[in-house]
Amino acid sequence: MRIHIDCAYNLKFSCMMGFEYVHANFLPILPINVMSKKFYNLIMKDKIEFKGRNELGNFVNAPVFIGNFYVITNFTVVEDMDPYLDEGMGDVIVGEPFCKASCVEAKRFDGIITIRDEDDNVTYQMVQSNPRFKHLTNEKCNKIPPLLKVSEQDKMNGISHSYQKLKGFYKGVLNRGPEFIRDAKVEEWLIYGHISVHEME
Repeated sequence: MRIHIDCAYNLKFSCMMGFEYVHANFLPILPINVMSKKFYNLIMKDKIEFKGRNELGNFVNAPVFIGNFYVITNFTVVEDMDPYLDEGMGDVIVGEPFCKASCVEAKRFDGIITIRDEDDNVTYQMVQSNPRFKHLTNEKCNKIPPLLKVSEQDKMNGISHSYQKLKGFYKGVLNRGPEFIRDAKVEEWLIYGHISVHEME
């Protein structure tokens, strides 16, 4: 089975898993969350080895940090995602289990995804749906990270630009356990906020 995306409405959001910043694709009809072995081995000290089949195991109770909060969910780790995915999809894809563990509002045809917890929310707009990028092809738009939107609540709190909102993101990543590979550059960014997310990539 191949997972297809409608390139014009390829919903994704930015998050951190372990000490890695990633743009996760969002496919609510997918019955599992999927992660590549390459990405799993990038964030975890205990590596997964090839076992002769594509499905290598499960990553249980994985924290996905979105802004100032996180969602705990499970992932299936696979050796090679390429045979199953359209071009433009990444190493992390969240589906139905992620939806059950979080509160997600997706406006697919508007290219908007909002993820909430009890006290906070983060909204991303897909590049394809932003008038500033209408001149770009879908292929080029898929290479640009989703755009963090500033909400009315943010504006009431004195946040007028997305970079101001980003400064407080992902602090909880510093409290991950010893099983995660730590990254000094990311720790410095989280503590001091000296570089932007786009410079991190």
